Amino acid sequence: MNIEISARHFELTDSLKEHVDEKLSVLDKFYDGIDDVHVILELSSGMSRSHVRLRGDRLRLDSKAKGHDMYFSFDDCVSSLERQLKRFKETHHNHPHREKNGKKLISGAWYVAAEPSELTVPVLLEDAAELKKYSTNAAMTEFEVSGSDKNLIFYNTETDCFSAAYRTSSGATQVVELARRE
Repeated sequence: MNIEISARHFELTDSLKEHVDEKLSVLDKFYDGIDDVHVILELSSGMSRSHVRLRGDRLRLDSKAKGHDMYFSFDDCVSSLERQLKRFKETHHNHPHREKNGKKLISGAWYVAAEPSELTVPVLLEDAAELKKYSTNAAMTEFEVSGSDKNLIFYNTETDCFSAAYRTSSGATQVVELARRE
């Protein structure tokens, strides 16, 4: 990651430069495709303004903040960029139809329970893009609240697989991971 720092209307101190480098190094843990970072720190009329631009592989993010303290305004920019990077990764790198852990998840295919369960009927998954995303607990709650007798097929955010919530013969709600029927 190439970091360029510009200071306008004040002298950039070593401690501020170290602070900027330290905070920006944290962004690498969120996304490793960051190529260039340009930081503009400006002091005018007693206000500190920070502007950070990230550029990388399909990545163009900007953040601006202002305050009475340069450190505070820069930290505010970095917090905003962390949120933007998380959102970017979710929207561009977390698709249920892509291959996960060596398993290819495909729409328009039949799926069956991946482990022994009372769900013995195969499930046709027509469009993976239209499936709701839930954690296991959230899916169980949604299924119980709906009161439906049908299975709730969903994309499990904890396992990165398709799963089904269903009612057992005893009336309890269970969740089972689905595997593509060969």
